[in-house]
Amino acid sequence: MVSASAVTGPGPGYVERPPCAALAPFVQCYWALTGYVASPRGHRVLPDGCIDVLVELGSSRKGPRVVGAMQHAEVVPLLGEVCSLGIRFLPGGAHPFLRFGLDVLTDGDLALEALWPREAREWVERLVEARGVQARLALLDTLLLERRVPAVRDEALAHAVGLIHAARGQLRVQSLEERLGVGARQLERRFRAAVGLSPKVLCRIARMQHATELIERWPDAGGAELALAAGYYDQAHLGREFRALTGLSPGAYARERAGVGFVQAARIPGA
Repeated sequence: MVSASAVTGPGPGYVERPPCAALAPFVQCYWALTGYVASPRGHRVLPDGCIDVLVELGSSRKGPRVVGAMQHAEVVPLLGEVCSLGIRFLPGGAHPFLRFGLDVLTDGDLALEALWPREAREWVERLVEARGVQARLALLDTLLLERRVPAVRDEALAHAVGLIHAARGQLRVQSLEERLGVGARQLERRFRAAVGLSPKVLCRIARMQHATELIERWPDAGGAELALAAGYYDQAHLGREFRALTGLSPGAYARERAGVGFVQAARIPGA
C-alpha cells in the first residue's frame, strides 16, 4: 500500500511505502521525493521527532547520510532534478541500528559512510540500478533488512513515545516517569540517547503536528478555536509555540500550504 501527498503546482511529487512486518517496530515508512524543479523553490521541513537515512540520486547528489531529529523547521532550496529517497525511523527506532547516543545528531546530520562504509557505497549503486520509484522504495526495505534486524528494542521507551503521540503531546512528563517507574533524569537520558530529543520537546512537536493537521482540515478556523482544539492554553500560546517550531504563524503556515504547496512529510534538511 502506498500513500501519496498531493503537491499543488509544478514540482516534485512525494510518495511513501510502509515497511515489512519485521521492520515495522522501527521504521515509520520509506519515502521518495522526485521530479524536476525549473526555478528555485523553498521546501519547509517540519520537526517530527524522526531520524532519517537520506539518499540523493538527483542533480544535487551527495553521499548518503543520517539526518538527526529536528527541533526547528528548515527551509531547503530545491532546483533541477530532484530524486531523494529516505528511511524514516520512528522516534527511538533508529537507535538499535545505529547504537550510539542520538542526541549528537540533533539538528544535524552525519555521513552514512562514517557508520556503515560498505553499505553507503553499495546502497547508492543498487538504488541507481533499480528502475522506478516503487522499485527503489522496495529496495530500501531489502537493504535495511540486510543490516540485520535488531533482536530487541527498548519497549518501555517505545511505549512512552506511543503515549505521547496518542495524547497528541498533551501529556505531563511526570506522568511518563510514573508509568515507566523511572526518575526524571533517567527518563531524560533515555530519550536523548534513543530519540535525540527530550520527552518535553517530543511532546511539543506532537502537539504542533496535531495543530498542522487541524489547520489543513479547518483552514478557516479562528486562532482561539484552533488553539483550544489543539490543546494550547490560548491563542498566544499557540502562536509562540507554533512559530518556534515551524518558523511561521499558524495563519502564515496555512497561506503557504494553500498558495505554494509543499510536501510536509519529506525530510531533506541540509540538501
